[in-house]
Amino acid sequence: MTRRQGYGIALVRIVLGVIFVMHGYLGLAIIGPAGVAQYAIRTGVPADVAPVVAWYMIVAHLAGGALLIIGLWTVLAALVQVPIMAAAVFLIHLPQGFFMRGIVTDAAAGRAIAGGYEFTLLVLAATLAVALTGPGALSVDDTRRHRPRKFQMP
Repeated sequence: MTRRQGYGIALVRIVLGVIFVMHGYLGLAIIGPAGVAQYAIRTGVPADVAPVVAWYMIVAHLAGGALLIIGLWTVLAALVQVPIMAAAVFLIHLPQGFFMRGIVTDAAAGRAIAGGYEFTLLVLAATLAVALTGPGALSVDDTRRHRPRKFQMP
């Protein structure tokens, strides 16, 4: 991998990390775990499993996103995002069509959600790309890989 390619992967990795952390924050602090679980139920997740799914999404996005930002355990941090993003693409947004658009959910209250799968597909593909290529430059993983070992066996 060239230096320029390493920085390109780092840019994608860091931006993905920020996106995941912000979505984890949204689930934890704004919507709340119970609200995320209720949303999961509305998308077809059984009610007894929904709290587990909600907490998986919140923890995976917060912790995995933070790990992506610093580039530690990068492949694992990316892989834990894949089930969430694949579910978002194929179970939630695919029926809404490709292009993102606002879908009014409650006109009286002025509530709308973003529909369409173009964004979630891009995030899924970029996450898989990071999982396949590794951390790139500016990462703890890369620094550890290039650090000289103190003790070497003869």
